[in-house]
Amino acid sequence: MFKTIGNEIIIRTAVPLIDNPLEGVTPSIDVLGVKFTGAVQMVLGAIWALALILLAGMFIWNLMKWGIARNRGHSDDIEDGAAGAKKTGIAFGAAAGASVIIGGILALATAAGA
Repeated sequence: MFKTIGNEIIIRTAVPLIDNPLEGVTPSIDVLGVKFTGAVQMVLGAIWALALILLAGMFIWNLMKWGIARNRGHSDDIEDGAAGAKKTGIAFGAAAGASVIIGGILALATAAGA
């Protein structure tokens, strides 16, 4: 155990420190042009909208399953409908708040100096 730690220390001290070649570089798709940037934003917006529509439909479907099972007294189906409604409700909230979540991650990475 101590032998590997000693080797690691020797290796780390023997390697010269190299400056980061990407210092000050930030990713940007603006380089590819205004039309490309607009197209990317439209495609991502469409995918996001389709995901929200799909999740809303699944949420309503699970609520309907839950209500029908409750009216008929099927305890297994009540649990399935309720669990499905909870999962799709959480997924819808995450999809709706995706921009806030991703923005928070990027802000944290920026603050950490990445």
